[in-house]
Amino acid sequence: MHHGVAQDATAPATLPAEPYGSVVPSGPAPTDNRYDVLGKMFAPFVNILLTDTKNPNHAALLTIVFEEVSGRLPKQFKGATLSAAVQYPDKVKLTAPILGEQATVCRDGDNIWAVPGEKVQFLLKQFKVDLKPGKVSATPFTMPINAQQAVFLPALFTVEDGGIQELNGESCRVLEGGLMPEIAKAVKAEDFRAKVWIAAGYLPRRIEIRRKDFVAVIGIKDLRFGPALTKATWQPPADAKDIFRTSAGNLDKILYVVMNSLKSKKGETPWTVAK
Repeated sequence: MHHGVAQDATAPATLPAEPYGSVVPSGPAPTDNRYDVLGKMFAPFVNILLTDTKNPNHAALLTIVFEEVSGRLPKQFKGATLSAAVQYPDKVKLTAPILGEQATVCRDGDNIWAVPGEKVQFLLKQFKVDLKPGKVSATPFTMPINAQQAVFLPALFTVEDGGIQELNGESCRVLEGGLMPEIAKAVKAEDFRAKVWIAAGYLPRRIEIRRKDFVAVIGIKDLRFGPALTKATWQPPADAKDIFRTSAGNLDKILYVVMNSLKSKKGETPWTVAK
């Protein structure tokens, strides 16, 4: 497998299409036991987000679209497209629409850069975020579980089989469920329900999340895994002058303000900031 070449550092570099690609894969939807299907869907993400394994793929590219939103989620979210690149152990990059243009936040080792820097700083002030060095995560970003716990991820859910459905020309296995009752009660998420469409190769193509006060349907338009991305992926654009820089310990805070400002218009106050 050959590494991809990044032409523009504001967008993720490309990865080869094998063994997982953005093209419609040949073959039927998976028909294994429903918990096995869920586990095999999670597996490549665990390799990249949580641990260094013998699996050769340590990087991923992902593009998602908020297809539907309702309830307490702002209507501006609908249609928002986000692109991400991740590489174990310490690289992650997100490009998303905020304040009238595409913004990029990138962690490269112990450092973070973001463009356009002025708008990212504006958001940090609006959300009254106090940037501090903080503890640097040993994984691309902070996760609520470790690699050992991730093995048991499927067992945390009650999974119902929704059969085979066609989605955008692909045959998908549909699984639906929530958290195990004891876990749901402990985290106060008894109302949580999720539905996922899984294509050949155990690739998730759509995820629907429901709570009593919102619904979000997220389409996964591109998902690829590979050994690594080019060094240029993790560098600011060569012509960029408005670059904000900080330490990697602030990644979660910066991602929070960006995600909570999706599709905000130029000059407006982000929707989640208290009036």
